[in-house]
Amino acid sequence: MNTGFVSSRQAWPLLGIGSLTALTILAALAAPDARPATIDPAAAPLLKKSFVHGREYFVLRSGRAMLIAQTDQTDVAPAFLYLLFDAQDNQQSARKERAYNFGDGQGFARSGLEVLLGEFAFTALGHQTQTRWVTCEGIPAAEAVWWAGGLRVTERILGLGSEGLFLRRVELASVNLGGPEPVRLRLWLPPGACAVRDGWLLQEGKGCRLALGAAGERPMKAVPELGCLDIGPLIVAPGESLTVDTLLLAQIPPGQALPALDLGDTFQKASAAWAGASTIATEDTTVRDIFDKARFGLPAMVADNGVMDAGIFEYGAQWVRDTSNTLLGLIHAGHFELARRGLSHVLEHMVNAEGNAMIAGAFDDPDREQFDQMGELIHALKAYRDWTGDDSLLREHRAELLALIERPLRPEYRDATGMLHNRREFWERTLDDAYELAYQTYVVLGLHDAVALAEPLGAQDRTDRWRAEAKRIHEAMLNHPTRSLVEGGRLIKRRSVSGDRVRTIRFPASAADVPLKTERVNLAEPDATMALPIAFGVVDPGSALARDTLDELEKLWNARWFGGGYERYHSSGQCDQPGPWTFASCFILRAQHEAGQFDRSRRTLEWLNTVQGGRTGSWFEEIPLVRSQASTAGIIPWTSGEISLFIVRHLLGVRFEEQTLVLKPAIYPNSPPLRADLRFHQGRLRLDIPGAGPMGSAKVNGQLVAADRDGAIRLPAAFAGGTVVFHSALR
Repeated sequence: MNTGFVSSRQAWPLLGIGSLTALTILAALAAPDARPATIDPAAAPLLKKSFVHGREYFVLRSGRAMLIAQTDQTDVAPAFLYLLFDAQDNQQSARKERAYNFGDGQGFARSGLEVLLGEFAFTALGHQTQTRWVTCEGIPAAEAVWWAGGLRVTERILGLGSEGLFLRRVELASVNLGGPEPVRLRLWLPPGACAVRDGWLLQEGKGCRLALGAAGERPMKAVPELGCLDIGPLIVAPGESLTVDTLLLAQIPPGQALPALDLGDTFQKASAAWAGASTIATEDTTVRDIFDKARFGLPAMVADNGVMDAGIFEYGAQWVRDTSNTLLGLIHAGHFELARRGLSHVLEHMVNAEGNAMIAGAFDDPDREQFDQMGELIHALKAYRDWTGDDSLLREHRAELLALIERPLRPEYRDATGMLHNRREFWERTLDDAYELAYQTYVVLGLHDAVALAEPLGAQDRTDRWRAEAKRIHEAMLNHPTRSLVEGGRLIKRRSVSGDRVRTIRFPASAADVPLKTERVNLAEPDATMALPIAFGVVDPGSALARDTLDELEKLWNARWFGGGYERYHSSGQCDQPGPWTFASCFILRAQHEAGQFDRSRRTLEWLNTVQGGRTGSWFEEIPLVRSQASTAGIIPWTSGEISLFIVRHLLGVRFEEQTLVLKPAIYPNSPPLRADLRFHQGRLRLDIPGAGPMGSAKVNGQLVAADRDGAIRLPAAFAGGTVVFHSALR
């Protein structure tokens, strides 16, 4: 046990217990002075912090219960703990202390597993605990491996079903024991009154019932007065291992019947559900692992009713943009049903009758609207229709969608250029009135996608005008003689309505140590949103304009830190969190790949895969550079969505033009073969890619299809799924 921990074992000599057998220890547990392992109260506040060096998270869900497993590399507390939230309450997850199992004084330290060996309660040590995602019969599980003396302890936590049930599978392996030893496991509920019912140790809380149990035939005892479940003694002989399945129930709302401790077919049903998601298989471990991490975590970040906290431990609020981009990732990972519920929630609760889109849980005035949100939502809806074939959401919500599409075309938001302008920029600072590059990009994208959705929207009579307005905005954005968002051969972020390029930023600082407070010159550029027109093809990725813009964006890499990643914009302009931003880095990643800059794209992807947060697939919004902001660096679902989108659309090259499925793989040079099994309509789209380089043809369900002049395979409109085997053009 590391310094700062106090074990209940340390209290036993004071009680005159001395050396106890395993059976008499159980009796001692019932003594009123017995306590679980505790942490130094001075260290407990560190558990509240979202960002601490080496701290990462896994997000899992069962029904309304969202479990966030926390892993640490430091030893302020047990290194593998969990927090429990209501996934449908986006405000609850804004702070750790709002979790159902967060207790005063000790935080959620009681959620750590204790392994008793020789009457000593071992818990996971940060510097000797290894964590990763694994699968148990196809079900994603957060795994932690650590040591209790000569025992190697492997914990795997996974969500089962939709009733708030989690399996905590514990494997004890005698790797370095000299002989057979009796071992016990102890699990704890938070402080509070507990009872035993139907084999469960349970605690009735406000809004949630927590319970512990175990499946299978193991000696165990529930001690309600301590909130403890004690399992054992278990005899582990040298070279042998045993597995114990423990259960955690977080019933939201409480009062429902308790499930049986026998898992029955729950495990099989969960395995079958996950089997429907999209997968890829390749020896390129970076590509395989980063896609797995994104697709495992995404379904846990969105509730079954579509609610999502855009910044876990940070915001506790909802944006149309964050939800749309997260759902876009869910679609590309094959989680269609959840994506549909998310889109339905957005349309029913986050877009009003005037077509205004929600920002941080509210609707802002026109001068501070985020015009990108229309394009992001329409783009996600088109992706959902394209991948699933289901256009019912479009038909059911025609009125609000037409209002959403038409809103940025209102004359009060535009001028003679045709471009939109207001005071709020993409990153939500309120500045002087100007044209924002990201807003023009997403409105052009949204209008083109709306044209493709015109039939289910009942808007065939509007398509000519939408095309014309998209062309007008696009042309002005790139070529207007005095107001274009191009200068010096590069895209620029923002131009004032008076015609001046916005070069510096003035905005209130959020803390004393951030750049807008400490530095006198605060630059507006470069800005990661300059990559978006390239990523979406609004600007030709092969053009000199794209190349020179991406060269300019390199100034954001490692700008004032070590370890890689891109800042969202020049750090000197930061009002709060300077540092490398993950989803901003994804914007640039996607543009780099579209432009064929595979060396830069690979470097960016490797950073995203290994950066703190990325190692578990729960990406922080940024890696903070100042102390004042570190405590509110939250987990951003949007980044997971960007990763899923990148792998399927940009690397595998699966996209839609109007309603035509277009395949143009762009895997990395020298990459090994790659196979993808993607959910598509009512079936599957299976891709077999032999390696890197241009494809000359493909066999589509056995029929040879030649690549177009641009190297793409275009599938017929009637294609409903099957297998596509690519053949390299170099053979």
